[in-house]
Amino acid sequence: MNKKRRNRKLPVILEREELEKMISLPNTRYLTSLRNKAIMKLMANCGLRVSEVAKLRPGDINLTERKLKVVNGKYGVDREIPFKTYDSLVDILKEWKKRKPRSDYFFSNVRDNRRGGDHVKRIKLKKNKELKEWTIRFDSKKGSQLSVRTVQNMIKNYAKRAGISKTKTITPHTLRHTFATDLYRKTKDLEALRKVLGHADIGTTQIYVTLANIDVENGMSKREEF
Repeated sequence: MNKKRRNRKLPVILEREELEKMISLPNTRYLTSLRNKAIMKLMANCGLRVSEVAKLRPGDINLTERKLKVVNGKYGVDREIPFKTYDSLVDILKEWKKRKPRSDYFFSNVRDNRRGGDHVKRIKLKKNKELKEWTIRFDSKKGSQLSVRTVQNMIKNYAKRAGISKTKTITPHTLRHTFATDLYRKTKDLEALRKVLGHADIGTTQIYVTLANIDVENGMSKREEF
């Protein structure tokens, strides 16, 4: 097993400039783009697996206390992840929460990019021989759960638009690897990183020691958010 780990190919990580370019691409005037940006910022700053993002419930994210909980993650591990100093992450999660469709999931599919998931129908009626335009607003159906494939395709698309795909193969797990490497550089605390990532075996976490090659100040709260 140890020999297999030693021979394992090192994961791809993003440079700060590359990740910032990807996250800057979505136009948050549109609901789908707002959701996509919120997902990328959350993954880049909290290291979630794509399956964990898809399963997040509204009650799993506490924006007042600035922390989230992953319930029944891989290997059945529950964990809490704080993001107390990440102001722009909190801001975009609040904006998404305000505009998102009703759903059993925090991130969901949406029906209408422009109107917060509401379905808008315009009809014209005659009143006193004059043509009047009336707007009738209907509540949308509940937003359905995002598929892992949807998030995978979204990340791949933004990486391609950012020009990163020419030199690197980018997946949602690339954001997790980038987060983990950056956090270890800041803390040098392998056990804390294991807990944040939800690894059952610290040997899995050990790979980020290889990826991290600089010493910087301690603590997740010292780290700049993406």
